[in-house]
Amino acid sequence: MARPRSTEAHRAALDATVEVLLEGGVEGVTLDAVAARSGVAKSTLYRHFGSKEALVVQAARGCLVEHPTPDTGSLAGDLRYLFDRWGEAEERKRIPELLPMLLDLANREPAMHDVVEAVLEERRRPMRTILQLAQLRGEIAPDLDPEMLLAIIIGPFTYRRTVDRLEITEEFAELVLQSALAALHATTAPAASEAPAPSAAPPSTSAEPTPAQ
Repeated sequence: MARPRSTEAHRAALDATVEVLLEGGVEGVTLDAVAARSGVAKSTLYRHFGSKEALVVQAARGCLVEHPTPDTGSLAGDLRYLFDRWGEAEERKRIPELLPMLLDLANREPAMHDVVEAVLEERRRPMRTILQLAQLRGEIAPDLDPEMLLAIIIGPFTYRRTVDRLEITEEFAELVLQSALAALHATTAPAASEAPAPSAAPPSTSAEPTPAQ
């Protein structure tokens, strides 16, 4: 059987690395395991990637999902678009399953830190833009830092995935969406200290009795 072309071997190796990562974690990735899964010779893996670490980094970089920035005219519409997009595109690239182990590896591998930061920034970038658009429309208080607002929206997903290790269900995503909208819209409400003071009671018109002499 003819040997696969160089580009095909490269792609097969990266796809196999992702599968091995998902099955055995970072510790389970070896050049032998990737060679067996992909059908690409170990010598070819060395030639293309140089090391196991470089192979894992490139495989992770291939999972980066580019998210378009919506502009539906409302914060609710923009957030719902992104939530739906995350669910479809990132599940296809297996990002929710890969991200916890990549975050752990990033603490030990500087090159992986850059990849993880790129993945996270691609999530933050469109979200940051739609929050700024909502501020311009008056849906969110204009003086709030968009980075703080990002934490309100993304935080629940990160906690559920990386701490609880639970699936992001449609019900959970909808709860986060509605809760985030309520919290962000509330930032435009006047503070209690700025509310108008209640009007004073009108003076009594009845004459008080004169004390007896």
